[in-house]
Amino acid sequence: MQEENFDLAFEKVKGLVAKFQQGEKHYLSQSYQEAEVRQDFLDDFFTALGWDVGHKIQHDPYEQEVKVERGVKVSGAQKRADYSFSIAPNFRDSKFFAEAKKPAKALKNKDDYFQSIRYGWHKAHPLSILTDFEEFHILDCRYTPDINNSLDKCYKQFHYTDYLNKEKFAEIYFLFSREAVANGSIEKVDETLPKRKGKATTKTLFPFEIHQTIDEAFLEVIDSIREKLAKAFKKQDENLTSEQLTEATQRTVDRLVFIRFLEDKLIEQEHWVSEFGEKGSVWNDFISACRKLDAKYNGIVFKEHFIDEKNFAGAEVSEFRTICQDICHLNSRFLFNEIPIHILGSIYERFLGKVVHATAKRVTVEEKPEVQKAGGVYYTPKYIVDYIVRNTVGKLIEGKTPEQIAKLRFADIACGSGSFLIGVFDCLLDHHNKYYQKNPDKAKKDKCIEKDGLWVLTIKQKQKILLNNIYGVDIDQQATEVTQLSLALKMMEDETTATANDMQVLFHEKILPDMSKNIICGNSLIGTDILTQNLFAGDEERKLNPMNYENVFKEIMQNGGFDAIVGNPPYVNNKELPEGQKKYFVGKYITAVNQFDLYTLFIENAVNLLKDDGYFSYIIPDAIIDRSSATSLRKFIHLNSKIISLLQINNVFITANVGSAVIVLQKGKNAKGKFNYLKCSEPEEFISNKIETKIISQINIPNFRNHSFLFVDDKEWAVIKKIFKDKINLESITFMGRGEELGKSSSLAKRIQGKNDIGLLFGEDIHRYKLKEPENFISKSAINKQEKLYDIKIVVRQVGDEINASFDNQKFITIQSVYTIIPTGEYNHKFILGILNSKMIDFVYKKLFKSKELFPRILLESLKELPIPAINFQNKTEKATHDKIVSLVEQMLQATKEVNSTKTDKDKTYSERKCSSLDTAINTEVYKLYDLSEEEIKIVEGEIKPV
Repeated sequence: MQEENFDLAFEKVKGLVAKFQQGEKHYLSQSYQEAEVRQDFLDDFFTALGWDVGHKIQHDPYEQEVKVERGVKVSGAQKRADYSFSIAPNFRDSKFFAEAKKPAKALKNKDDYFQSIRYGWHKAHPLSILTDFEEFHILDCRYTPDINNSLDKCYKQFHYTDYLNKEKFAEIYFLFSREAVANGSIEKVDETLPKRKGKATTKTLFPFEIHQTIDEAFLEVIDSIREKLAKAFKKQDENLTSEQLTEATQRTVDRLVFIRFLEDKLIEQEHWVSEFGEKGSVWNDFISACRKLDAKYNGIVFKEHFIDEKNFAGAEVSEFRTICQDICHLNSRFLFNEIPIHILGSIYERFLGKVVHATAKRVTVEEKPEVQKAGGVYYTPKYIVDYIVRNTVGKLIEGKTPEQIAKLRFADIACGSGSFLIGVFDCLLDHHNKYYQKNPDKAKKDKCIEKDGLWVLTIKQKQKILLNNIYGVDIDQQATEVTQLSLALKMMEDETTATANDMQVLFHEKILPDMSKNIICGNSLIGTDILTQNLFAGDEERKLNPMNYENVFKEIMQNGGFDAIVGNPPYVNNKELPEGQKKYFVGKYITAVNQFDLYTLFIENAVNLLKDDGYFSYIIPDAIIDRSSATSLRKFIHLNSKIISLLQINNVFITANVGSAVIVLQKGKNAKGKFNYLKCSEPEEFISNKIETKIISQINIPNFRNHSFLFVDDKEWAVIKKIFKDKINLESITFMGRGEELGKSSSLAKRIQGKNDIGLLFGEDIHRYKLKEPENFISKSAINKQEKLYDIKIVVRQVGDEINASFDNQKFITIQSVYTIIPTGEYNHKFILGILNSKMIDFVYKKLFKSKELFPRILLESLKELPIPAINFQNKTEKATHDKIVSLVEQMLQATKEVNSTKTDKDKTYSERKCSSLDTAINTEVYKLYDLSEEEIKIVEGEIKPV
């Protein structure tokens, strides 16, 4: 099919080439404009590649893969790329841009290359297209844009006559056709491109080149601005405290970013930042502009602050002038209109992890202590935010009218920079836009604006959505301000000068809503009861910032609570908490048991703050799945909510190799339902929908050890219960222990065997039914543990995600990462060994006990619980079964030795085939021993998949 599509595209493009050749003189003339080449050639060219450029199929303007910008220019500067291409259903996340030019001008020039690269870089696209049809250039957009080396960033280029060459046209088609992009063609090419991180040395091809993503680069810039500003403020007034400097720099940076956003979005026609200092001092001009903008916009950004006061000395003139000039539209490499709001949130989340610290002589910017302990700030990726919002807020608003939605209340009670609330707002805006598109009479009645054939929301309608639906809490004042800034930027994202002016002229109102009653600075876990209990000293009490939801959100709580709560709470183990806080939490929260973590308390509180049937979803550590420290939390969840879904995913946070879980709950005592348990190893699997899924009965959770959330469906659980029924645990019929506390580097371990030395076994020496001959030895005099450990024994490797057990009849010494098992009574070593290495025990172990850690380990406690049949050795039938397994295992041990000792390929193949046959025979006898049916065996061996 792909080849057929290619052939069709090739024929269509050949027709365009013929057309260009016939009128080449006209098309290359100065009179032939960019708009014409797009209409005559480029629209058809991309249509031939399979894209719906003319929107003949995708009629809904909110669900179109190709966005076409029709020549919006201001002062000669274009503000958006000509073509933007995405893949359904992610219509907002573009895959690549194409920039069009008139053929008369040479395509390879610094300005056009720089412009195209900037567009791609701001959206994290590896590649962009620059074309006038006569030529087709593919540009590398992975590096921070620099006009001086932009011409070096051409990945490939083609002349229009190359389109007639099938092989050359195939390079374009199989990279940028719709079907190729949907299959990850751009990502695949990106993986092959050479990568350089950080600043290159002068010996490299591009001496000053920096390979940074947009968020890394912008964070670096505002970090630098903050430090320069703090020092500039301190120069003017050395009495400013650390707290005052932190606030002053935060508010100034927020204002500069917001003003540049207004400029690049064309909401403000005037270029404010570049002109600061032309009417007076640069600082006074900045403050004067802020006062004017406050009169128009309102909101937290321009709200009067101590930096606006006349007695505030401001920033040192030359430093502040430099800052403004660097960030202004004339000099900045950033297109503020192209930076996605969620990217700004990511930047600010990390920005908030630092504070300004001042002494009498120095000013430094330092990480907050809690951020240092946590190893950095972990910002939730957009795909996780979208997943959580879609499965909570999205479910609640589905099929509802704007009037019905206006009554719903959504919150993040640890909102940080507001990433989840931006996601909620985005979801609400999208729903409203689609609703009005399908209901034009209602759109007209509700006073929506008709723009380019679309019904769009007015600023006033967006204000109402923000004020009615969105709520947030954070203990950090700066975070609540940034959240309000982020929401304001999101609200203004699609506005223009005209719509902003209409808001003032028609409604006589300021543009930004006052969100001070929606986004609150307070402690979500500690209430004002501490104020009367004298639990904390005055200064600590002030820092804790206690708050009661019943007071702050009185109306919401009187009406039953929030409809949905989403987010990513703080992860702080109680070991890191002061004793006073720990004592308070233990007295207040039923999940504050043993080694609890703050995220458990946030979950408990969030569920309690919900209305009945309200939705909840957090991303949290995967310790919630089966760690004993989270047992009380799992019990709380089971008793107080219906589990909708549980997603287990690794490496969500790039800087932390940890496992994560996303849980979606609905408040209410309903444990009879089923939920989807989803698993994926990497984010790429989740994004490409390569997810392993099982349907789990919530009613089974109390039967699982420690109320664990096991990846076990009903059929598997029935088999597991049968396997354990009337069995004894392994510990009851064996001696079990660990080896010596030694390592390879220990002076006790010697490479060469002496007269009184014994072989030393390491974990990597142990495999199923096989032992590698020891390469290290230890003196008998160095043995620390009882000699029983060095008897004939079963040995099990600790490291790994499956049981690897073998038989040691030479009485080797083992290190601590090797477990020793010695049967008691009449049980034979080889009988136990056969069961441990069987497919059935592998199934049981992986379902019930497998470690979720990055480097998985077999736990001795788990081995002790494994089910073993209680053999009556006086019963001839039972003893015969026992002895048969022993005999098969003896043959297996011998056969594995033969595999290693054989010389010829023929003998090796024979030995391997013999091992496989014996393995099957052992498994068959074990299945009989546990009385498993054919269907149950298929479940154990994974042949019956969950529905």
